Order: sequence, then structure tokens, then C-alpha cells
Amino acid sequence: MDEFEVEWIPEDTGAPYTEVDMTSTEPEAELTTSQIDRICKNKYGHTNWVRMGRITPIELAGNPHFLDSVRGIVFFKKPHRV
Repeated sequence: MDEFEVEWIPEDTGAPYTEVDMTSTEPEAELTTSQIDRICKNKYGHTNWVRMGRITPIELAGNPHFLDSVRGIVFFKKPHRV
């Protein structure tokens, strides 16, 4: 029986591509407000976000959000905080 090696190449998911990948874990220079607005608009359709130092855990409790702890940004999943 012959042995052979199979190389797996992941399929490209296609566009839309964003300037900044939200899943990246590499620390980068601090993002500008306009860059964060574009990320939030592309991902959730609105620009409701806040930097981690500006919000308390109590405020986060009732608001569905995505926490980017590497960049220190909280992206809210709804256009308005509850």
C-alpha cells in the first residue's frame, strides 16, 4: 500500500474584506475613531462602540456586545445601549 500526503488548503470565503480584521490577536497601534466606526459599521450596521476605560461592568451587563480585549474596544450588537 502506497502512502501519500494530502495538503489541505482552506477555501477563500470571498468579499467583503475589511481594512482591519476584528479577529486578529496581534496588538497594533491605537485605532482612530474613524477606523473603529468603519469596523463597527461593517460588522453590525451601526457605529455604537466605546473604549473599555469609558464603560463600567454594570453598563455592559444589559447590553449584548463583542469585547475586543486586545484593542480595548467594546462593540455593541445593538445600535443603542439599553
